[in-house]
Amino acid sequence: MIPVAHVIDQDVLIRAASEADLAALGELDAEVFGELAYPPFVLRQWFDLYQGWWLVAQHADGLRGYSLGVPLFDRSLGWLLGLGVRQEFWRRGYGRSLTVNSMRLLEGVGVREVRLTVEPGNRAAITLYRELGFVVDRMVKDYLGPGHDRLLMIAALR
Repeated sequence: MIPVAHVIDQDVLIRAASEADLAALGELDAEVFGELAYPPFVLRQWFDLYQGWWLVAQHADGLRGYSLGVPLFDRSLGWLLGLGVRQEFWRRGYGRSLTVNSMRLLEGVGVREVRLTVEPGNRAAITLYRELGFVVDRMVKDYLGPGHDRLLMIAALR
């Protein structure tokens, strides 16, 4: 069972991303992930492929975070391909709410297992994922290229 999301700021809406969000998504992704940010053409193509799966935390002042959780075509499992929250909004529940909502979308189409990768030194993200039911499966050396190792984490749904 997916944990209940914590309440976040009343003036923030978790919603599906729209085409009008693409520039802001690119800026947010670059701010959060630096050299490992998705290039604009990847963001565009993923938006076209996964409309409805890309969630944003919207505030009147702009996007505060996003998540992208997608099912495989056969819906045997899903992947949380991205979760990013602007640093000034860390520890306010945005990452948790976005992740929980992505997991609920996946569960809603029959996905029974979700996978993700996370930088091994990102203690805050690893803690969040563990609280949401993810367990470490293994370390994958050079997952995102030389020197970019990742932990593979898995959570069962249902």
